[in-house]
Amino acid sequence: MRKHASRIVFLGLDGGTMAVLAPCFERGLMPRLEEFWRHSATGALRSTDPMVTPVAWTSFSTGCTPPTHGIHEFSYLEPSDRTVRPNHAGRVRVPTLWHALDAAGCETVSLNLPMTYPHPRVRGLIVSGADTPSLDLAFDQCPDFGAEIQAELPDYTHKILWKRRPKTFEELESISIRTQAVFRAQARAALRADARVDWTALMVHFHNLDSLQHRLWPYLDVDDTGVRQIGWNSEVEDCLTALDDAIGMLLDLADRRDAAVIAVSDHGFGPCRKLVNVNGLLSRAKLQRSLQYGTRFQYRMIRMRDRLRRWRTRNDPGNRSKMSPRPVEGQIGCDWKRTVAFAPFGQLSGCIFLNRAIVTTQSAADRAIAETIELMQAARDPENGQLLFRDVFSTADRYDLEPEQQGIPDVLALSADGYQAQGKWSARSRNEILQEDPNLPATHWLQGVFAIDAPGIRPGSRYAANLHDIAPTALAMLGLDIPRNMEGRVVQEAFEESLPIHLGDPADLGENDASSMRAIPLGLDFA
Repeated sequence: MRKHASRIVFLGLDGGTMAVLAPCFERGLMPRLEEFWRHSATGALRSTDPMVTPVAWTSFSTGCTPPTHGIHEFSYLEPSDRTVRPNHAGRVRVPTLWHALDAAGCETVSLNLPMTYPHPRVRGLIVSGADTPSLDLAFDQCPDFGAEIQAELPDYTHKILWKRRPKTFEELESISIRTQAVFRAQARAALRADARVDWTALMVHFHNLDSLQHRLWPYLDVDDTGVRQIGWNSEVEDCLTALDDAIGMLLDLADRRDAAVIAVSDHGFGPCRKLVNVNGLLSRAKLQRSLQYGTRFQYRMIRMRDRLRRWRTRNDPGNRSKMSPRPVEGQIGCDWKRTVAFAPFGQLSGCIFLNRAIVTTQSAADRAIAETIELMQAARDPENGQLLFRDVFSTADRYDLEPEQQGIPDVLALSADGYQAQGKWSARSRNEILQEDPNLPATHWLQGVFAIDAPGIRPGSRYAANLHDIAPTALAMLGLDIPRNMEGRVVQEAFEESLPIHLGDPADLGENDASSMRAIPLGLDFA
């Protein structure tokens, strides 16, 4: 029996979860994916800390955890000028799966994957994802292919379509039709890429599965939050059927190319019970102080200047980014002379920084961190007594690094399933700690899914892995060297016979390492 695969197709199911897939299989909504799942090795896939898009997909592509690859949230705090800036592929500190393939002389096709802009210098064809400023820049590495896709597949987009819950059925229907067309166009783009590139790995990422679940979870009707409303449920189901059609095209391509297939999600999904006001918790504990009357005008002026700067950036015809760096003083309305801790950003995590202007000694910092951790560990939902955070820790202690130098939080408070901690909060409800959001009925949960169909696979649903295990497993399936910097393991138990493991030296990646990635303009809006 052949041990190695000659090629691999990756199906990126953003937010894929068995909570949705299993009912869809039972209802016959996704027959192609259900058939693939039935004869694959499948299991639970633990996401990253925190379980957000840039962190998770970077762990997928690098085979590393956040302390190693360096991406900890959508944003980071630039220590040189105290500005909040968006993360991007140029900040990833280690080579990726695509670099490892390139070092082995292999070509890659990657469509719509987050954290691939700026594009890695690798053989093949890379079209970046929703974190790219524009569709033209998404095709920056392959403009000829971009011209072909935009001319022949006008429905192709890298954009996230479900920005909010539709207010009317007509709005729902319009976005649903667009989503169905985008799913199919992304698969058809892969078929066109196949005609251009003799690929070893082909990745198609379906981001709008995530945004659909965020906004329309109840209409999936998969748990006790489900609702039935004439027309609404069928439109949502039509989107999933279109996704299955797109997956079917890729599975057929894999059959023609004798390729293995790995389906992977970056996290799971489930109902969002409450939003959590991280700065509100800090304020109640007197670790953060509100603005005095006389300083509110200064805060408003900073906000107005920031908004004007961002508007000019967006409307500049020569702009290669959407957003300029944002001053941290404009992110939170607090009195900086009396504030010990603050959270200037964060989605699904409390990203808490110490105010080094007043926390000036190590002993003071240790006390502030200990108090912050104790506060967040004790935070509970008063309605049911559930913890709001599943884990709270000092990044310096756990990651053995200097958070201020890295621009990452001093304390990370990771949301418990069902709760979405965030730094951004409406000023009108700043005194509220918990809040339901009808526009966000569902959010990320920790446990995602994976499925592997390859030579020597052992079908079943009894496996468990981490997201950063996928890259080394894929390289082992191809019989290629696994870079020594990859921290993930090969999921050997999914195969009838153990895959041979060949470790390579990171130096073998030559010029295609993270330090050689092209510089990127500051201030890309990856939200």
